[in-house]
Amino acid sequence: MSIGQAILLFIFSSISGIDSSAEEFQTHRPLIAGTLAGIALGDIKTGIIAGATMEFVALGWMTIGAAVPPDPALAGITVAILEILGKQNVGVAVSIAIPIAVAGQLLQIAQKGTIDIILMHFAEAGVEKGKLSRVTIAHFLTAIPSALRVAVPSLLMAYFANATLVQSMLNSIPKEITTGLQISSGLLVMVGYAMILNLINSKELLPFLIIGFLVMTFSDITIFALTLLGISFAVIYYHITSLILKSQQNRDKRFRRSEVKDKEGENRSKIRISKFDLMKVFWRTQFFQISWNYERLQNLCYCYSIMPILKKLYKNKEDLIVAVKANLEYYNSHPFFVSIILGINTAMEEAKANGEKIDERDITQVKIAFMGPLAGVGDPVFWGTIRPMLAAIGAGIAIKGNISGVILFFVGINAVRLFMRYNTLMFSYKKGVSVISHIKDFMPRLKNIMAVLSYTIIGGLIARLTKVNIGVVLYSFVSKGKLQYVTFQQQLDAIMPNILPLLIIFIICWLLKKKVSPLICMFGLMIIGIVGYAFGILSLT
Repeated sequence: MSIGQAILLFIFSSISGIDSSAEEFQTHRPLIAGTLAGIALGDIKTGIIAGATMEFVALGWMTIGAAVPPDPALAGITVAILEILGKQNVGVAVSIAIPIAVAGQLLQIAQKGTIDIILMHFAEAGVEKGKLSRVTIAHFLTAIPSALRVAVPSLLMAYFANATLVQSMLNSIPKEITTGLQISSGLLVMVGYAMILNLINSKELLPFLIIGFLVMTFSDITIFALTLLGISFAVIYYHITSLILKSQQNRDKRFRRSEVKDKEGENRSKIRISKFDLMKVFWRTQFFQISWNYERLQNLCYCYSIMPILKKLYKNKEDLIVAVKANLEYYNSHPFFVSIILGINTAMEEAKANGEKIDERDITQVKIAFMGPLAGVGDPVFWGTIRPMLAAIGAGIAIKGNISGVILFFVGINAVRLFMRYNTLMFSYKKGVSVISHIKDFMPRLKNIMAVLSYTIIGGLIARLTKVNIGVVLYSFVSKGKLQYVTFQQQLDAIMPNILPLLIIFIICWLLKKKVSPLICMFGLMIIGIVGYAFGILSLT
């Protein structure tokens, strides 16, 4: 590894590390992190394949509340480094990457539980003294440990993976283990699929999983074509439910308005929030979750985002400090839905600044009331459906080294993110607290629509990308003077091709519902791969 490659690896892994905390641009996902590592190390195709392989394993790795998963950025970079510099096969690389990702998870917990809390209190102490700039300073200072948390281990791995001694040690691993791990790499993706299925958890829509599975099993359809099929099913579901909903709503078409009234046409406001002001908030949300911590979670993130609004509305320094302190209280919700609460909060702060009888407790109560429901919708819709769906499509295209799969995922997820952030901010500011009625009516349908699409795609991916081959010979016979062997796998395929991966995924779903850790499931599958190969039960082909 040259100095130039080391510098590039440090820069790219730092970007992935920062996003591992922020979860905004999705550069922390293995598909992108592995690709960036491949670019840095001069082998982009291997980096893409490594990232795509690890992405399937990590599909279900997501942050829910304060629970962080194994570090997906470190996992993707590790697989790329071990394949490019260490010359290891994908099974060994993935098996090493998982415990390293767990170590990265522990580092993130340590960072968010110590360094980021200290920086949050640094900002809070500054606000008490009127030094409001500390909010911004502290918010972005948390990016430094996030970057180093991934960049430093990545450089160390790259240095040692390129060393002859360590490479010879890796190459000296017995064939039973290396081949067994290679077999298990085809099993590990099942844990990610099972985690997504458990999060969606819509039994009435489960037939779409079977449809996707059967279509992919008995046809040569591509993953992109399967996606179009899933979209078609989702559109049909949307129109059918729309017809049912219209028939139910014919009785009552009254529109409930917010206590914070629509501002259009009113002259009571002395200070008006402009679209330019809202755009300042929008741009700040692009770096929203960098500074979350284990004491008050997203409080510093939220305060940083709404700061331009507070500075415009409160010209008196003491009033401004009171408002800023109120927005440094505990906050936690889905980061892509924060714009909804920011819009409502802005509308209420504007009304308060213009003399309406609203105090900070009212605003805080609204924030608290919205946090939980929006997280309850956002986590399964974005982390459990949209992101893994786009990642699976992108990784499915990229698995053979096609960079268009990486681009599709990056552009697709960020288009969704930007669309949601912008439109929900503008809409919620205009509607005020009445926006809750719109969300309450539409979000359950949105979850089901996305479930239809996700089930169809995951069903296809189970058939196409999970690999289980039982090589046990059941019997033999002579045909045309040649001895022919019939394996257990051939008998299963005669009944239903790919049936074993489908059954295993349902078993993993059951284990996860019984509170068995996903990591235990992963390590268990690794052991099954090694033992199964050692005893001649499992084979690569």
